[in-house]
Amino acid sequence: MPRGLWSSPRSLASAGETAQPIPLPSQARVVICGGGIVGTSVAYHLAKLGWTEIVLLEQGRLGAGTTRLCAGVVSVAKPISIECKMADYSNSLYEHLEEETGVKTGYVRTGSLCLAQNQDRFLSLKRLASRLNVMGIPCNVIKPKEVSKLHPLVNIHDLVGALHLPGDAVVSPPDVNHALATAAAGHGVQIHERTTVNHVMMDKGHVTAVETDRGAIECEYFVNCAGQWAYELGQASETKVSVPLHGCEHFYLLSKPLAEPLQPSTPVVIDMDGRIYVRAWQGGVLSGGFEKNPKPIFTEGRNQLEIQNMQEDWDHFEPMLSSLLRRMPELEVCEIQQLVNCPESFTPDMRCLMGETPGVHGYFVLAGMNASGLAFAGGAGKYLAEWMTYGYPMANVWPLDIKRFGNLQSSRTFLRHRVMEVMPLLYNLKVPRWDFQTGRQLRTSPLYDRLDTQGARWMEKHGFERAKYFIPAGKDLLSLDASKTFYKPDWFDIVGSEVKCCKEAVCVIDMSSFTKFELTSTDDQALALLQYLCANDLDVPVGHIVHTGMLNERGGYENDCSVVRVKKNSFFIISPTDQQVHCWSWLKKHMPDDPQLHLEDVSWKYTALNLIGPRAMDVLGELSYVSMTPEHFPSLFCKVREPCPGEIYTILYYTLLVIYYTLLVIYY
Repeated sequence: MPRGLWSSPRSLASAGETAQPIPLPSQARVVICGGGIVGTSVAYHLAKLGWTEIVLLEQGRLGAGTTRLCAGVVSVAKPISIECKMADYSNSLYEHLEEETGVKTGYVRTGSLCLAQNQDRFLSLKRLASRLNVMGIPCNVIKPKEVSKLHPLVNIHDLVGALHLPGDAVVSPPDVNHALATAAAGHGVQIHERTTVNHVMMDKGHVTAVETDRGAIECEYFVNCAGQWAYELGQASETKVSVPLHGCEHFYLLSKPLAEPLQPSTPVVIDMDGRIYVRAWQGGVLSGGFEKNPKPIFTEGRNQLEIQNMQEDWDHFEPMLSSLLRRMPELEVCEIQQLVNCPESFTPDMRCLMGETPGVHGYFVLAGMNASGLAFAGGAGKYLAEWMTYGYPMANVWPLDIKRFGNLQSSRTFLRHRVMEVMPLLYNLKVPRWDFQTGRQLRTSPLYDRLDTQGARWMEKHGFERAKYFIPAGKDLLSLDASKTFYKPDWFDIVGSEVKCCKEAVCVIDMSSFTKFELTSTDDQALALLQYLCANDLDVPVGHIVHTGMLNERGGYENDCSVVRVKKNSFFIISPTDQQVHCWSWLKKHMPDDPQLHLEDVSWKYTALNLIGPRAMDVLGELSYVSMTPEHFPSLFCKVREPCPGEIYTILYYTLLVIYYTLLVIYY
């Protein structure tokens, strides 16, 4: 009989808690911090790949954190493909763990039902179904009447359809955690409970050791799987490591068995329009959700050593309880056993954090699971283990790479406000071109105010505000903001007219948000580095521009950029906005230790204006003292000139004039 949610985590130690703990090793190849399901998954997969000298440290008992209070649902209904793949692998892994380890995991293949109360939600489920079909994951788009056949309690009167995922399952999270730890220990992983990591020591940008409350362990690699504590642990390193996540309270209720007990194989119900999920639990139900007004926690200082059930808040849970009773009216007569309040950690964009941290070689992170830790742990642990072993994972985990965030997205204030928006979005309908509303205007170009007064509507990229389109005079702004649909939005024709202007006339695009680096050297070191990293030949005459990719040893793209040879040994590199941290890290990783070679991030120093369209050269010719004919200024060519003080104001005046008239062309 699988244990319930409230049973204590098992310990792998044969001795009692009062016995003398086993001494820590003085050195290891890799130290993993965190004995929850994520950390044990990483240890298990590293051991399976042949790693030895693996040490797993847990500050309390194994699985005594968020894992112990996890709802136990393993579903592949995730927003992006890589998350679907991770959940699908986790499902398969958990199904076979009992056979491998002899530890019962409570695995039951229940299937799940994702419900749609409106056509937009139904369309989003159909889009998900087509993606899952391509991946070979079974799923069926079904009618409301078929929902009733699969689940006896679901009220279908307001449904337009549903997505049935027959392969989804439920498990006992503490048992899965114990099974992974048992399998890892069987492959030689050393597991030490009640051992706190104080900080990670580094030398010249490399991990060298881990300092604990029981002594130091020398190591080459460190993996931060500390869940709720990952942020604080990152800050405790000699070189601070940014792990942008924040905790929120998460509620679910447990009922006593129904008069006619629900079978363990009853499908999980995911009603995103109602903001709830429901699964069978010991003859009754377990039901939680993601409310519109979440409660951030652990804002300051270190949080609990072991996660305990926090204070009940029935007033806060009431909207989700009402939604549950509307969806399953027969539950009105059932008796509630307990309201569980446990922490969950969330990231600024609803995707987990994975990979090697920028600037610190050997420091890896796997955290911030956004309430899907159980579903992701198996697949995410596998991909991170591959990343550490081969230098890259076997799947495209680009959307999860921790280097997608910079320091601006790592402040406690930003994270607190952002997670209050992120948690409700987990079940919100996400249509094309939606944008976060919190943590805005962190970075703006000098033209922001001018463009804003001209009707610019903004999007955020890597903390930088970028204009999406401009609203013509007389348009209803509220109507445009409310245009959230999979069908033709109100802004479609506006963008179409702007594209037509770019194609047939002339436009100015503010591209100040793009990443800009200067790479210089006293000799040819800068050229040699770029020749090694880039696909195209960078040994071009001064003033020439080369558009190229920075490739890894497999020929895959690490960065897309334009490189300008400003001087013989000076290069100006322009990359996409969200490549700032990743490109910097890639360049620094491959730079030789040479004081004559210098890399500087100059993104803040330059404003970039892109003059585009068939009349662009005519406009530029009016403003420039240099001939703009193809003979004097060919394509992919650059000229740098230091103007005298009087010319600066003249160029600025004419530049603003160009922008003004360009905006007039766009509007009229």
